[in-house]
Amino acid sequence: MKKTFLFPTCFRKIGWIISIVTLLYFVIGVIFFADKFDFNFKMPAIVGLEKIYNLIPEKDYFVLAKTSFMATLFPVLMIIGFVFIAFSRERNEDEYVSKIRERALVWSVLVTCVLLILAIFFIYGFDALFVFWFDFLFFLLLFVIKFRIDIFRFNRSAKKDEE
Repeated sequence: MKKTFLFPTCFRKIGWIISIVTLLYFVIGVIFFADKFDFNFKMPAIVGLEKIYNLIPEKDYFVLAKTSFMATLFPVLMIIGFVFIAFSRERNEDEYVSKIRERALVWSVLVTCVLLILAIFFIYGFDALFVFWFDFLFFLLLFVIKFRIDIFRFNRSAKKDEE
């Protein structure tokens, strides 16, 4: 049998906790605190674009760049949470579950690629950067949704077969 590189089953719960807490922070902050919930801090950066003069960015290398939670930690925490959810082993991990995982992975790659191609054609400027930035997060979200739906259908059909 092939070795699969999946996290232990308990990582799914950790992923849900990370994702839900991060998403709740975002939703509560947007609803109740508007622009005041995002906090700024400094992070080490290889390239920092601090100032723009005459549409030419002034680049600083190996600096402490000023960033915000929403721009840095929010996507990182969401990606970590979704990776834990998506790639943690099922309790009954067998070849059919691996096949379901593979099909969901291929489906989510194809859908994400189509949406990314459409975004390249129809979205420009800084908005395009945000779309590209959250593309991987969207891919993981699609994969988790598709995989969970397929696993639910598989488990439901297995219960019907037992009856």
